[in-house]
Amino acid sequence: MFNSTGFFQQVIAILAKDLRTEWRTREIFTFMFVFTVLVIVIFNFAIGADPETMRKVAPGILWVALLFATVLGLQRTAQLESEEDCFQGMLLALRDRSVVLIAKVLVNMCYLLVVTLCALPLFSIWFRIDVASHLGPICLVLTLGMAGLSLVGTLFSTISINTRTRGLLLPLLFLPLSVPLTISAVYATTDLLQGKRLADISDYLTLMSVYDIVFLVLSLLVFDSVVEE
Repeated sequence: MFNSTGFFQQVIAILAKDLRTEWRTREIFTFMFVFTVLVIVIFNFAIGADPETMRKVAPGILWVALLFATVLGLQRTAQLESEEDCFQGMLLALRDRSVVLIAKVLVNMCYLLVVTLCALPLFSIWFRIDVASHLGPICLVLTLGMAGLSLVGTLFSTISINTRTRGLLLPLLFLPLSVPLTISAVYATTDLLQGKRLADISDYLTLMSVYDIVFLVLSLLVFDSVVEE
């Protein structure tokens, strides 16, 4: 019988363990944050000082930065998990392996959340965009986007974790499948920054929600098979 209490306790335990480890080193966050800031700064100088152009391209730049920061964070996480067979040891210690999947998705979402919270004020200043007045709706779009990126990234990071070419395999699997989510997120963010309401971007929100649900179900269905290979 499924024990929901035990399931969530195990998820929280793994989540807390990973976050404590990251808090001591701050290695993954540093990689992701520095990369995100570099992308924003470089594009800021490349675009120039035209406010209209900045407003048009800024959402795309933000999501591209988050997308590639996710890849960078996942690669580093996979490298750390493969050392001394830590990942395999965790799988052997748990009867329900979906605990690992959910915990890792939440961990990656936490990394992305912290990076986004730190980078968003800089993004707002450099691109001269008033993010604060649209913060609530933008947070919803960011949450759906980060959930999707974390789900897809965690699944393919697990697939590539024990391969010699994981540094190449992960981006090749992850980036193409993240395109629908990223495009929807860019359009939704653009419309919100232009003053539209959530009702006006319901199609994008629906697409992002369906994307998240599909990959959540798919990940839960195939995760056992993936980790047994």
